[in-house]
Amino acid sequence: MWASVVAVIGTLLGALTTGLLQRWVSSRAEHTARIQRLQDAATSLADALTDYRGRLYWETRLATQDEGTPEQEEATHESWAARSRVNYAINRLLLATQDERILRLATEARNATFDVQTGTCAPPDAREQQFAFLTAVAEASRS
Repeated sequence: MWASVVAVIGTLLGALTTGLLQRWVSSRAEHTARIQRLQDAATSLADALTDYRGRLYWETRLATQDEGTPEQEEATHESWAARSRVNYAINRLLLATQDERILRLATEARNATFDVQTGTCAPPDAREQQFAFLTAVAEASRS
């Protein structure tokens, strides 16, 4: 009889241990996937911000030439498309995280980059905002 009781207790403990391990593994995998989505969205935003600043540089450079050249029109259209990619990347980030600090820094980086076009923000300052955003994402990824 004692052998049966020990067998039943062993079976129950084994089932409990297995269930807890499966839950832990599932939780860990979900956390890893969440971090990966955040990193992917942050990388997309950082790439889009960098691309947009590059397009603004060429658009500004071409603006010093004669008005209405095909190159200027193409640069303007490419700049608009790059600006749209920044907004798409912000949308993706909004879906990837609810971290207020990361979202605030992302918005500040986007606004600083957009302000480069109007001349109210210098490109190095916009890059610094971008680096602050990426640093916050890296810190969140380590936790």
